[in-house]
Parts: sequence; C-alpha cells; structure tokens
Amino acid sequence: MAKLWTMILAHFEQVKDKPVKVASEYLHTITRDWSELDATDKFGNEDPAVVTLRAWQFTKGESSIKRFGLGSKKAKLSREELALDRHVNETTQQYVDRINGRSVALMPDNFFPSFAHPSTETRDFRDIFWATVSIKQHPDYWVHRYMRSAGWDVDRAFVMIKGIIEWRATEAIDKIICEGEIHSGHDEQRLCLSQLIGRDRLGYPLMFVRVRHIMPRANEGFVFKRYLLSQFESLQVVTRRFGRVTMLYDFTGFTMDNTPFTMVQFMVFLGRKVYAESSSVLILLVDSWLFTNFWNLIRPFLDANLSARIIFVKDVSEVRQFIDEDQLPKELGGTNTFAAPFKLPEEGENAKMFDLDGRKVAETEWRRRIADFESLTKKWCDCLASTSRSTEELNKLAAQRDEAGREVERAELALNRFTR
Repeated sequence: MAKLWTMILAHFEQVKDKPVKVASEYLHTITRDWSELDATDKFGNEDPAVVTLRAWQFTKGESSIKRFGLGSKKAKLSREELALDRHVNETTQQYVDRINGRSVALMPDNFFPSFAHPSTETRDFRDIFWATVSIKQHPDYWVHRYMRSAGWDVDRAFVMIKGIIEWRATEAIDKIICEGEIHSGHDEQRLCLSQLIGRDRLGYPLMFVRVRHIMPRANEGFVFKRYLLSQFESLQVVTRRFGRVTMLYDFTGFTMDNTPFTMVQFMVFLGRKVYAESSSVLILLVDSWLFTNFWNLIRPFLDANLSARIIFVKDVSEVRQFIDEDQLPKELGGTNTFAAPFKLPEEGENAKMFDLDGRKVAETEWRRRIADFESLTKKWCDCLASTSRSTEELNKLAAQRDEAGREVERAELALNRFTR
C-alpha cells in the first residue's frame, strides 16, 4: 500500500501543470425547433400545453428552449411524434420545466469544478482523484479496492487508478455527480429501473434491477449511459462505509431489446474498471432461454474476478439462499413492501448549491485536510522505507494518518452539500 501511495503522490507532482482536457460524450445538449410545432389537433382544437410552450419560447428566447431538447437534431414534429419523442428522451429538468411552463431553477446553471480550478474545459488530475477518493470512509479503502482488482500487483493497480482518474476527468464525471437525477433521463427515474430495497444476508445494501424495463434503444446512446453513471455514483455514497453492494438482476420477461451490445459493453466496463470491487455478488434471476444469447455477449468481456461474483439462479427459492424473504420485493414472492416512486425535485431543495460563499469555505477546509493527509502519508511511506525506523514512531504516524484520513471524509461530507 505504501509503494502505491508513493507512486500516486509522485504522479501528482508530475501532472500538476498538465490539466486534462474535457471531451465528454455524456454532456451533449439536444435541441428541438419548437417554432414549427402546430398547437391544433385534427379537429382544429388548440392544445393548451403547446400554446403555453410556444408563448414561453417567444418570451424566453432560444437559449432557454434548449432545456426542452428531445432528439439528436432539430426537427419539425407533429403532436403525436412530439409526445412519443418526449416520452423517451426527456430529462427530469426538461420534464419539470415543461409541466410548470417555465424554467425552474432546480440547481445553478453555471457549473464549475472548483474555486481553485474553475475552468469547465479542463480538469486537474489531483482534484479529480481526491473528489473520487474522499467519498469513502478512508482514502485507503478506495485505493485498496484497486489493489484487490489488480491481484495485488502494485504497478498494475497504479496504471488502473491513473487511467480511471484520467477517464473521469475527460468525461467530466464531477458534473454528472453535481447534476444527479436532474439532468438524467426522466423515464429511467420514473420506471424505477434500479432501486435500493434492503439488505442481503451478509448485511450489504441490496440493489434490485428490473431488466425488462430497460429500453436503451429508445434513447440517444449517451442518455442511458449518463443514467448508469448517475446510479453507480449514488451507490458510491451508499457504500461509503459498507464498501460493497449486492445486485439482484431480475431477467423475468426480458428480451434482447433490453440489453443491446453497446450498453452491455459499457456496463461491463463500469463494473470491471471504473467501479471495480464495488459489488459483493451479482445475482442473476433467469427464466428465459434468451439469456444464453445475452450471456454469450458479455462473457468475453468479463475478467476472472468479476465472473467469480456472478451467481445464476432459476427461481426465487434459490434467491432466498442469499436474501431473506422479508428483504425480497413482493413481485418476487417476498414480503418486502418497499415502494419509493421517483419524487420530482422541487425548487429550493438544493438551496445550498447556490451558496457560493459556503461552498468556498467548505472547499478550503477540504483542501487543507487533503494536504494534511498527503503530508502524513509521505512521512508514513518514508518511515516504512527507512531501515532505522522504530515501531513506536511508525505506529504513531499510522495513527495520525488514519485520523487525517477520517478528517478528509468529514470535510468531504461538509463540501458535498454544496456540490451534489
């Protein structure tokens, strides 16, 4: 562990003046040409919702209308086509704006990564590393995850960490975290494709995924990918202390349309690399011969580590080996009556995100705690490498470093009220 931290800290120095350029495929703005929308039906009756939309467009201007973007190109649509397109592509922000007939300020529009590095065009490697790592109870927890994934090969673990942090910087994952479900697909949220519903028998949080509800073919590719990223990032918060989550995939009634090849590849990429070692087990409830085709798609992309966590079950009785009946949802024959329909965000609930002075104070404290941890980590690594070290000195440094790591988490908790 000490050798890996030494490599990470050294890399910070090597790249401190080399920001990573953002080129994210998940931050596209989609627009529609609403000026040609006909507000009358075939009987000549006006649709009040469309009339309101057109009037609002004329008063608010083109830039505001971008929130209603629902396709890959500007297009002239009939009301029927518009309704269908809206149904499958609308984000939560777009939906809230539409039903209110105005722009609803759910969160600040002027996102910036940090006060120290405010540019939205680039990201600082060290900042992205600590924004990712400090969400865990201790920084070692996150680093240790990649050590396990790399088979305890330090050099390989460092390459993995370096690549993942650069990917997160390039794809502006911090912006996706900040925007959360607000700029994620409304349909995906409304259908409750995935939900935390309880715990497994080992006490790990239980994520239930309804595969038959997944329809990525109905969306632009990046829309569903962004939803997946948002869900995985939420799990990182939930597993702050638990470390891992058990995932139950219900394949009952699924078709191959629910699992297109590009989405399967992306999900495996997230599970293997970006969020390595995040899952306890993946339980796949399968009742269809179609699953053979699905499994043939994903098997070549799985490594031995992830494959070992996958458990196939044919019916609910087999699921109960891992999850108690009172934790299983009623739709699978359990007694868990958990139901949490997606609640639309409301104006004012993210008031802290508009408090820039408070965010600046919290960010300053966060950076101070990180600097303390880095300093103590360097001393700890040097002490371990020294041939003249004393056990008392090493234990003292280790204790100080552990407490500094917990202070980093506490500082992150204070900061994320302004950034999540």
